[in-house]
Amino acid sequence: MNLSDLLKVSAGYRFYIQLGLALFTFIFFIILSKTLRKATLKFFGHFSNKIPNFLDELTTALSKPLDYWWILTGLYVGLLISPFVYYPHFKQSELIINENLVINLALIPYSFVNLGYTVCFILLLTWGAYNCVDIYEQILVNIGSKFTLLDHSLLIRFTSRIIKLMIIIIGSALIIVQFDINIAGIFTGVGLGGVAFTFVAKDTLTNIMSGVVLMIDRPFTIGDWIECGSIEGIIEDVSFRSTRIRTFEQGLVIVPNATLSNDNILNWSTMPKRRAKFTLGVTYDTSKEQLENFITQIKETLEQMEEIEKNTYLVYFKDFGDYSLNIEIMYYTFQTGLKDYTALKEVINLKIMDLASQLHVEMAFPTQTIKMQP
Repeated sequence: MNLSDLLKVSAGYRFYIQLGLALFTFIFFIILSKTLRKATLKFFGHFSNKIPNFLDELTTALSKPLDYWWILTGLYVGLLISPFVYYPHFKQSELIINENLVINLALIPYSFVNLGYTVCFILLLTWGAYNCVDIYEQILVNIGSKFTLLDHSLLIRFTSRIIKLMIIIIGSALIIVQFDINIAGIFTGVGLGGVAFTFVAKDTLTNIMSGVVLMIDRPFTIGDWIECGSIEGIIEDVSFRSTRIRTFEQGLVIVPNATLSNDNILNWSTMPKRRAKFTLGVTYDTSKEQLENFITQIKETLEQMEEIEKNTYLVYFKDFGDYSLNIEIMYYTFQTGLKDYTALKEVINLKIMDLASQLHVEMAFPTQTIKMQP
């Protein structure tokens, strides 16, 4: 066998060699995709010492985009090696059945393969950047909680959504550019259509601008207990257009941001202390000495409780009621949460009942005396 015969045999098997190398490359990237992903993420491992759980959050955000990217890269490289891609200045291997039957399977243009890979890469890059915004949100919330007394979580969440929207817009624009579409013409058309859109979506734009005002003014944050008009509940989320409020009946109320922006908002969660006020009625059989002693004992009880703000409570004989001598009791407590506040009121009320029992003071209830004359 001379050299020319060897080259002829090699040309016959060149197609199968290329196909085998392409399949091997693709399978290699699939098998090692997770390993390559871990190696890529470990590159950012030095940040984990400065930011708690940074590597875990980064793994959650980028694991799937990286896995798909390595598989996509394996498919891309495999196609470039395979005999199925047509190159303008390079002749691909042909499938030789026999001397009279030669098939050229290079049917996929190189430009199409390159375009497909670029578009998919931009999609995966946009996906990863979109997921990384959640890490930015968590980092800023943690930093804000350590270095400031104000809660900026609502503003951070709102800006993170704006960033996500911008990432989607930029990713879409980069994909459009790959198809040689004139973006300037698209923006011009959007600008002309924006005038008509403004009239159609006026209420939506008003709600969006009101949402921006709420972010700047910060009348509440996520988890606050607010009251606005007839709506009362806990803030669950604030989006571009509306705010979600969970009522105490566990119903979900979606309020347009314009409504909240134009109405009075009572934020119960921001009160540093909470007032309790009620009237206690005792019977007319109570003597002056008993009444004075009873009032004094209630004051001493409030004074001894750490949960009550000192020098702000009031206990005094208010007036003569229809069927009782009325004692006004008012105090401020630092227990602003509903559960702690009601528990404290219960403790104080029980102590007042004990004092009344010890001093033989009877609580009054509605009574009516009828005198019969002959």
